[in-house]
Amino acid sequence: MRTIPNISHLFEPLEAAIRSCFLPILVGNHSFSDVDREIYSLPTRFGGLAIFNPVEMAMLEFENSSIATRALREMILQQKVSVTEEESAQLAKSVREAKQAVSKKKDSYYQQRVQAIKAKSSDEVCRNLDIISQRGASSWLTALPLEEFRYTLSKQEFTDAVLLRYRHPIKGLPKTCACSKPNSIDHALSCAKGGFTDLRHNQIRDMEAKLMEEVCKDVRTEPKLSPLTGETFRLRSTNTQPDARLDISARGIWNTMEKTFFDVRVFHDGNASNSGPIDTVFHKHEQEKKRVYNDRVIQVEKATFTPLVFSTSGAMGKEATTLHKRLVSLISQKRGTPYSETMSHVRRKLRFSILRTTLAAIRGFRGKPTDWSDDINSDINIIPHEGQFY
Repeated sequence: MRTIPNISHLFEPLEAAIRSCFLPILVGNHSFSDVDREIYSLPTRFGGLAIFNPVEMAMLEFENSSIATRALREMILQQKVSVTEEESAQLAKSVREAKQAVSKKKDSYYQQRVQAIKAKSSDEVCRNLDIISQRGASSWLTALPLEEFRYTLSKQEFTDAVLLRYRHPIKGLPKTCACSKPNSIDHALSCAKGGFTDLRHNQIRDMEAKLMEEVCKDVRTEPKLSPLTGETFRLRSTNTQPDARLDISARGIWNTMEKTFFDVRVFHDGNASNSGPIDTVFHKHEQEKKRVYNDRVIQVEKATFTPLVFSTSGAMGKEATTLHKRLVSLISQKRGTPYSETMSHVRRKLRFSILRTTLAAIRGFRGKPTDWSDDINSDINIIPHEGQFY
């Protein structure tokens, strides 16, 4: 593909096999349109699955390869046996610039592809593409399936995750939820029955606290706020309850001894209440948290407050993004690891945590738990006495 021009037609059988055999298995035998195939062929950071169409990509890959290897090709044609240090440095610079040019060309090509897809798609598909193109939302697709970091999914989980990513129907779900309401993916990810929304929240809270423990002091989960003694606040929405608490507190995030409180929220971006541009939705949730806690934390606790807002698609709000840049910077300095690698690891851990709890909410049991108290409290001698036969 990269070495021979004008061979696109030779890849038609391969593309036919991808469409008729591979993709149907990957998406759980869900029927997909030509537009869906175009979306699947996009890189993951643009909302695709990186399952490229070889017919469309053959000539582009050849052109990109020609650009990237032009300097080396010229040296081969000149039959140069050796080069000076200056020529070697110039060659390295030329190769680096060529790779950057190829990267920009690819980005431009895929951005045009995305715009073309949006032009012939519904508003729902366009919004979903914007959501799954958020930074970090696709990191589960590019992770190596390592058991050590729990970067693995079962066959059912992977299929459900792909269908959920593109808001395709998921088969095998009950028509009615245990709460007696009609069941759907959007309902399952918002229904409080069964405790899955709490599980999703607590997983993120505990993971964030664990990250902070590595580089911060006095890290606590669910810290109580100081009781009020007649203080008044600018906003009526401020939480004035005597038992008010937040999700995490820590010292040393922004300054050495400054205390910061954090509160986590994970919302489902498919709900009607979260319609609109995804950046606007994140901002709305962050402002809701600030209206409830910011004044009290600043005035009474003499600390700072940061809302940590995530979506079920794996994206995070502006405040959470800023926090993770700071945390990863501190962690990478302490461990002596590259910032980019540390950030990728943190994003994957968070993404898999959200993904697992999201998938559990879709297929998890929400019925009435079995009462085992009688069996547990029964005085049963399970060790036979000597001479006892059965």
